[in-house]
Amino acid sequence: MDRREFIRMMGLAVGATALTPLYAADEDMVVKAPPMPDVPATQLSEKCWYIRAKDPEPTPENHGFFSNPGFIVTSEGVVVLEPGGSVQIGEMILRQIRKVTDKPVVMVINTHYHGDHWLGNHAFVEAYPDVPIYAHPATFQKIKDGAGDFWLNFFNRVTNNAVMGTIVTPPNKVLKGGEVLKVGDTELRIHHYSNPDYEDRVHTESDLMVEVPDQKIVYIGDVAMRRIANAADGSFRGTIDAMQRWQKQFAGYTLSPGHGHHDDIQLFKDQELFFKTIWDNVAKYYEEGLSPFEMKPKIMAEPFMQQVASKWPGYQSTLGKFISVAVQEYESSMF
Repeated sequence: MDRREFIRMMGLAVGATALTPLYAADEDMVVKAPPMPDVPATQLSEKCWYIRAKDPEPTPENHGFFSNPGFIVTSEGVVVLEPGGSVQIGEMILRQIRKVTDKPVVMVINTHYHGDHWLGNHAFVEAYPDVPIYAHPATFQKIKDGAGDFWLNFFNRVTNNAVMGTIVTPPNKVLKGGEVLKVGDTELRIHHYSNPDYEDRVHTESDLMVEVPDQKIVYIGDVAMRRIANAADGSFRGTIDAMQRWQKQFAGYTLSPGHGHHDDIQLFKDQELFFKTIWDNVAKYYEEGLSPFEMKPKIMAEPFMQQVASKWPGYQSTLGKFISVAVQEYESSMF
């Protein structure tokens, strides 16, 4: 990327945030936000780690750190899952990796195109210029269509420019799902949900999961979480179907999600029940002629919602949006 294009792209962030300028008087000097404070890594197994973000949303105080990076230490080097949402977060991940091993990063995998899961690519390309960065073709397309600028502008705005200096750095290698990658002594199996009836969607159409069979670990990205944030890019029916499949496929595994604490397949069970409770009730109340606004209190009265989902971040503020998305999908399913 030449300097003119770099300045144009970073200028978009300035316009969106209307806060402090990104450049000093000397345009060769990029003003960069302060480093992200260290967050210690959690060890899941002999080879597998993740760094848990405790906050459910990006803020100035957390420097935009609200999703969980992971890494796998193989005999050949380190595989990074989810490099975070900024160069500062990516650099923090590198510091945590170096506390565990002196092996180089040999691979980065972006699970989908939401910016908190890949904008940290910048840090890894700076540290390892030739590192392969893998993602699904739909992630490539979304970034090409402007997802990078969109998410970078958003994070600068909501964090008071705490991600300033981040450069949109797309992936450079494709994974479609079904691949088996051998990295030193470690096999990685790549999973992508496929069901054309539901447009191959769970959280998005680009979701990749990374299984580490010899560790009984699967890094699941955002396909399941105990957090209510964004359903607009996904599918209720696809999510329900995927959760039912994966409960059987990954019985006995530890799941490392993109948000929240690691768990066993109860995480898939909870996600299924959450989406199924909304979907089944939307179908019922839609046929009775109720609006999404009228559906909401009835759905909130369901036992699973009262006893479990009501404790999840975003429940009060975002559940209505989930119901509206479910209504749209239900209407589409009738044609």
